[in-house]
Formats: sequence, C-alpha cells, structure tokens
Amino acid sequence: MTVDDIRVDSQELKAFTRSVFSRAGLDDDASTVLADGLVTANLRGVDSHGVVRLEPYTLKLEQGGFNDSPHVSVTGPRSGTFRVDADDGPGQYATVEAMDRAVERAKETGAAFAVVENSNHFGTAAYYTERAADRDCIGFAMTNVGPNVAPFGGIDPYFGTNPLAYSIPTLESPTITLDMATSVVAKGKIILAAEEGKSIPEEWALDERGNSTTDPSEVHALRPVGGPKGYGLGLLVDVCSGLLSGMGHSPSVDSLYDDYSKPQRIGHFVGALDVGAFRDVEAFKNDVETMISELKSRRTAEGFDEVLLPGEPEARTRAKRESEGIPLGSGVRETLSELADAYDLDTPWDG
Repeated sequence: MTVDDIRVDSQELKAFTRSVFSRAGLDDDASTVLADGLVTANLRGVDSHGVVRLEPYTLKLEQGGFNDSPHVSVTGPRSGTFRVDADDGPGQYATVEAMDRAVERAKETGAAFAVVENSNHFGTAAYYTERAADRDCIGFAMTNVGPNVAPFGGIDPYFGTNPLAYSIPTLESPTITLDMATSVVAKGKIILAAEEGKSIPEEWALDERGNSTTDPSEVHALRPVGGPKGYGLGLLVDVCSGLLSGMGHSPSVDSLYDDYSKPQRIGHFVGALDVGAFRDVEAFKNDVETMISELKSRRTAEGFDEVLLPGEPEARTRAKRESEGIPLGSGVRETLSELADAYDLDTPWDG
C-alpha cells in the first residue's frame, strides 16, 4: 500500500460495482458477473484488471459499445468443440458461459474447447480457469487484444498482450494458476501507472524510436516476455483466439479505449480437461500435492525465502484482502467517486 491508499471491503466494492453497471443499463445477470470478475481481480492483487476498468466499461455501456442485454448463444455439432456468440456483450458474461459449458462437456467427453466470438474485453483469464479447477478440471483460457506489443526484433506493435492462463486443481494447497501476458507486462499496468502518476520500469516498453521509456505516456509498444519465446506464445494466442474464432488477428481488434460506441469484436479461447477422464481424481490431486511438497523443499536461491507455486502470491493476496479489504489509491478513488456522483450512489468507503 501507499500512504494515500485506503482499504475497502470486497463485498461492498462488489455491490457498488454491480450497482454502477446496473444503473448504466446492463442487465442484472451480466452486472453480477462483471462485478464479480473485476473485484476478484482486485482480490488477487491484479489491480490493473480490477475496478480501474469500471469507467471504460461504463462508457462502453453508455455509448453503445457493450450490448447491455446480450443474448449469449451456443452452437456447434461436436460435443468436444463449440462456439459461443457473445452478442457484443461484455466479455466476462459470455466467457463464463463458455467455460461452464466446456466443463460440463468435458465431464462427458474428457475434454472440451470453445471459441467465443463477437465479444469484448474479458478481464483476467484466471477468472475462467479457476472455475474449471474448482470442478476438478484443468482449465485453459486465452484472448487476443488490439496491437500493443512489438514482435521480437521490431519496434511497432503487432500482437496484443495476448494473455493465456491455466489452472490445475489441488487437494489442500491453493489452486495452481498461471495467468500471464505474453508481453513483459499487461497493458493495464501501464494504464494504472498513468492513472496514479507513476513511472514504469524501463524494461517494460519502447517509445516511438524503439528506445526504452519509463514514462507511461510515451509508450509506443510493449516488449514480448522472454524475447522470442513470448513472441511465439503471443502468436499462438492470436491464432487460437482470433483466427479460430474468425474474429481476426490483433491488428484488426479495436482497443477498449478507442471508440466507446463500437464493439471490439474480440475472440477468446477456453478449454477444460476433466481429470477424472484420465485417472482417479483424488490420486491425481495427491500426486499434485507431492509435487508441491517437493518443490517447496528445494533449496532457495539468494534473495528468496521460499519456492512459490504459480498463483500462490495471488492466493495469499486474496486471503489478506478478503480479511483486511482491497487497497484503492487516490486516482482510482477519484474515478469511482465520479461514477458514484453520476449514478447517485454512495462510494463503498462512505456508504
């Protein structure tokens, strides 16, 4: 936390967020899903995808870029693969449906995968993969977004940050979850830094001349994580999310912030593998716990107190924030206060 942060109860923040969406015209079911998705990101410490997105989402609703009463439909003759049409609604609403259907079908067939079409920004990919893990499936999720990452060796953006995630169910330990941008950093962290008036590390991004920059306002392109490795992963995400869905590759995808009256028309990709289709679930989970114990017993390098599993820092942050509240900086509070005034609501720290 910084000195100007205050902590807000997660349930109060969720109720406020849901009320903002509802008063902006979004139907009740979608408002509930979106509020849960944003606040869950904050709980996990991924503040770049939390309520900082409330303002642009609301502008999308007010100006027509988000369908406020989306009719999500499912098509596809094969039980293991199908399409979900988001009907230009918020990405979270359709992708929750896609993942839940994928899990249901995986329980019958062993594995199921879906593309989501005619969608918009869907928040954090881990929000969907952990739903699968909660039902003893290994979950996968990815999405392409508008171009903001330079290909390895280039300067100008081509791919999006193109996040991908997986979650693995466990017996007693926190769910193993990797949720990563294929860029060095998610674009949302650039946005959050600009919102809070902070500089960024020089390894995150390039300016128009191809030089490193610490000023979020000068960012021309983000760097791919791991150089050619992140470049290759970003390409895979673009193919699975954009080309399989037919929504197009990253250069054809509009930014969330470019035109609030226009749907982004993004594609997503989700999948679920039912552990029980391969072996006894409890035996699998016991083996996962053994792996965790062995990893935890490894000697630590200088500067490290312990070996952490993917998703473990976020799980610890969530436990802390569920009990102590979610820290909100002055910039985010100012934006939420403006929304509260616009929709005649109390802010979650004053209500």
